Amino acid sequence: MKVGKPVSKRVTVRLRHKIQKSSSAKQKKERRSAKKDVTWTSRLKKDPGIPKSFPFRDQVLAEVEDTKRRREEEQMAKRVAAKARRAGTAVEHAGMGSAGAAANGIVDGEDADDGDEEMEDKGGNPMAALLASAQARAQDFGTDDEEDDEGEDADDAWNGIDDTTSAPTQPTKKTLPPQALADPIKTVSTLMERMRETQDGIQRLIDYYQTPPLVAASTDVATRFLVEVARKRGRLGRGGVPNLHSAAMLVLNDLNEERLKLPEVKSTKKNNAVAAGKDEITIVQTMAEPFRLEGLFGGKNKSAVGGEAMEVET
Repeated sequence: MKVGKPVSKRVTVRLRHKIQKSSSAKQKKERRSAKKDVTWTSRLKKDPGIPKSFPFRDQVLAEVEDTKRRREEEQMAKRVAAKARRAGTAVEHAGMGSAGAAANGIVDGEDADDGDEEMEDKGGNPMAALLASAQARAQDFGTDDEEDDEGEDADDAWNGIDDTTSAPTQPTKKTLPPQALADPIKTVSTLMERMRETQDGIQRLIDYYQTPPLVAASTDVATRFLVEVARKRGRLGRGGVPNLHSAAMLVLNDLNEERLKLPEVKSTKKNNAVAAGKDEITIVQTMAEPFRLEGLFGGKNKSAVGGEAMEVET
């Protein structure tokens, strides 16, 4: 029988990380103290794993010892070079002038590093390594400054043609006519009336915005179209009410930036020239101009629909 309520093992993330950090610190401390403790260290040499009956056992053991000794020497040389490098960096930050003046007679960087290792092996003066490293860094610093000055002179001598040619030209963005901005819903209504005179104008609008088919007999086709566009493009207000103004601006922007291509409305005016018969073939010299938004408003514009502009009733 279970007595008492079970204790939950859930702890906060901060407490769990604190416990993990303390545990890892304790384990690291135990490993460090175990290395210093010689209680359980064996005095016998570790068996190399070569049987005594091996014919060249002594030579193999000598090679192993030589390899071990060379590895230790390389590690020691790396430590000495790193120590001299750190000391040279400190001297460079302290002052480059005094270090360079005191070591004018010392050879270049590679010979100085070799001499540094030999002096450390022989137990010579450690300041020589410090001065040699500082002198090498001073020489490198001087050559870098000279190269930078030459690059700056070359830049000053350049005429700057690349700056003018490489500057990208920003394309000019087409703006909507002021009449469309004043009343975009009325402009779209006029557009829908114009598209009714074409064969596939309304169908192109439906296909582009992927709206349901519109009832042609309806009196307010433009409003129904704008409601469907607002629902399709997410132009909804508070409570899911379609924003007709935003939907109308969307349609006008698509038409103005030529993302939406609509057919041209043919002119209803009779031409003075004799029209060709049904059986006759006429050759067209120029392509028909696409539908332009400016054709819905007043003003003389060659790109207007049917060659003439229609004024919006106000």
